[in-house]
Amino acid sequence: MLQFRSGAGGVVAADTQNAVSAADDALLNGVRMYASMIEATKGSNLPAAQSQKLFRSVNASLNQFLAGRADLVSAVQMLTVIKGQSNFAPESYGCPAGWVAHEATPVTAHEPTPVAA
Repeated sequence: MLQFRSGAGGVVAADTQNAVSAADDALLNGVRMYASMIEATKGSNLPAAQSQKLFRSVNASLNQFLAGRADLVSAVQMLTVIKGQSNFAPESYGCPAGWVAHEATPVTAHEPTPVAA
């Protein structure tokens, strides 16, 4: 069983919840910005080629936010698996169910988990 010092689980859980919330806020703000740009350019006589370039750039940015959020979700899934194999297994830190993907694999204290590049 993995052993972590007392109190560490609550700190990691709170920071993780804050990080997920911040990622969601960033994505929401980006979508709002995108909608504002569409509204602002509508009827502005901005050439379609320029607005297309602008919208493509914003879309690429939002896709990167979403990809970053997916990476964060993967990290939370790993944390959930690790928690389940530790002295924090019986604890509940207010995390919603459904974080662990079906393909999640156990980790051991003696074998490092590879990190995808």
